[in-house]
Amino acid sequence: MVRTSDRRRAGALAGLLTVALVAGAGSPAHAAGRDLSADEHADVRQALKAVVEAGAPGVLARIDDGDGRWVGTSGVADLATDAPVPGDARFRVASLTKSVVATIVLQLVQEKKLSLDLPIETWLPGIVADDDRITVRQLLNHTSGLSDYIDHTEFSDPTVYGTRTYRPERLLQYAEESGPAGEPGERFHYSNAGYILLGLLVEKVTGNRLGAEIHKRVLKPTGMTRSYFPSTDPEIHGPHATGYYLPEGTDPGSQGALKAITELNPSFAWAAYGLVSDARDMNRFYRHLFRGHLVDKALLRQMRDGVTTPQAPVFPHYGLGLESLALTCGEKWGATGSIPGYLTFAFADESGARRMTLSINVQRNDPGVGPMLLAGVDAFNRYFCGTPYQLPITK
Repeated sequence: MVRTSDRRRAGALAGLLTVALVAGAGSPAHAAGRDLSADEHADVRQALKAVVEAGAPGVLARIDDGDGRWVGTSGVADLATDAPVPGDARFRVASLTKSVVATIVLQLVQEKKLSLDLPIETWLPGIVADDDRITVRQLLNHTSGLSDYIDHTEFSDPTVYGTRTYRPERLLQYAEESGPAGEPGERFHYSNAGYILLGLLVEKVTGNRLGAEIHKRVLKPTGMTRSYFPSTDPEIHGPHATGYYLPEGTDPGSQGALKAITELNPSFAWAAYGLVSDARDMNRFYRHLFRGHLVDKALLRQMRDGVTTPQAPVFPHYGLGLESLALTCGEKWGATGSIPGYLTFAFADESGARRMTLSINVQRNDPGVGPMLLAGVDAFNRYFCGTPYQLPITK
């Protein structure tokens, strides 16, 4: 079972679901073919409706595959105006950012500028305790033993920390103030601090800002024209739904419980979960990644060679910047994300031919959020497997 402090991990959607269950080189991609009719994927639309009925203001899903493209929405973009959710809404993708940063790290491995199994002190000496024992691979798959800075009391109220500017080095200090979460290589422990460290590593090795490398190495070659790395910019540019969050200790059923938090300084998220994108672009990213256009097939296999997580059986494995979703027809790989304002799921089949991204415009960390998240998982199961989701039975 996930510890109580882990419930607040921005970027740890899998942890929220587990708590809830216990408690109750290609050219830029173009969308495939035609727009599918409203009647197609009606079963997915049913699952989206269930997401809203379970407590989300609104939800958006986009499917891209060989049959065409399909966009479905339910609920509203704004609770005050009842405006519909835009089909091309931008949102903070949260920990899907980790897939992007991991891809860049593996590109540098492919270019022989980095090694997965050398300690981080090779490039960033003195950056954290045990830097002579923590490897790049361990940072990528959350087995470094680093604590998560988001568990620090500094990050208890997003209306406060979302107005401040943090340097990456300070975020690492917050993590170290909690002491180590374990020995390097000992076990999986989700840590946003590990990806802050990886962002600094990319900057050290390339000599460029992380945002510039994200644009050059991922966004531009995949045609992700609706995506950007905001650094400190608090706005979401382009069409978007209002983001909401549930303040800690608030009864989700009370009137006005959800608070708007669309604008916030994302410096606290940075390389761990700071990217802004949309469903089209995230589907493009996973298509190119899984087709071997961004890293070679050997490294891609390592990205999907996952360690066991406490979020099993729903999200059983975490690889190098990718996590798995155990559906009734087998595991799919992608990522989940959670940040004040938005929850995100994105998964694809092994070849990247079939992709689906789902965005919910609220972050709730209460145990009662389980039905909402399970409805999101059900949407993926209905698309990929053609049947409603059933929770795997474990021994």
